[in-house]
Amino acid sequence: MTVQQNIMVVDDEPGLRKLLNLLFTNAGYRVHEVSSGAECLQKLGEIHPDLVVLDVMMPELDGREVCARIRGEGNQVPVLMLTARTQSRDVVLGLDCGADDYLAKPFDMDELLARVRALLRRAQGTQRTRVVGMGEITIDIQTRVVKVKGEVVELTPTEYALLAVLAEHAGTVVRHDTLLEAVWGPNSQHDQDYLKVYMWYLRRKIEPKAGRNPRLLLTEWGVGYRMVQ
Repeated sequence: MTVQQNIMVVDDEPGLRKLLNLLFTNAGYRVHEVSSGAECLQKLGEIHPDLVVLDVMMPELDGREVCARIRGEGNQVPVLMLTARTQSRDVVLGLDCGADDYLAKPFDMDELLARVRALLRRAQGTQRTRVVGMGEITIDIQTRVVKVKGEVVELTPTEYALLAVLAEHAGTVVRHDTLLEAVWGPNSQHDQDYLKVYMWYLRRKIEPKAGRNPRLLLTEWGVGYRMVQ
């Protein structure tokens, strides 16, 4: 029997909450509606959602602050942000607070469902029981534990997914569009702001002392990225 996954919808607009509830329920998910950022933080530990769909523009406590607090508590639940703001800077700010994905309003329902499925797949991970090693980095595929020089490195689901794709193709260049589709879904091939931000996050954790001269995660300018074997 398949376990029903829980989605927490956080939005101060009742109409949008109702619409998303209907959409996700019809897709087979269990939905929990939350009307404010404060209520989200309060109920997160009670509901233990598999995914949080979080509106950015809310009164008192906005979505970015809520996401930052979730990450500050060490909770790595996947977070998908919804916003009317579409400027690159706004996207970067959303990702910078720890969100895993970012979708602008008005959005296509099929695209939203596709991104939700992609985030949930990444969070579940693969069931293969093996450890991949590339020099100083080891990745336990089943437990999703990443170590650098024997020390555990804490990664968000999106950071882990990005590292896993690069590790799978270690030694070869992975194109921008290939990475975007593998990590963010088929409708994200042109969202290179996501990729730049998360590569910066990943390098900061994997090679904290490398600065502008990474040795493990290399940029192939105009093409993509490559993990050194």
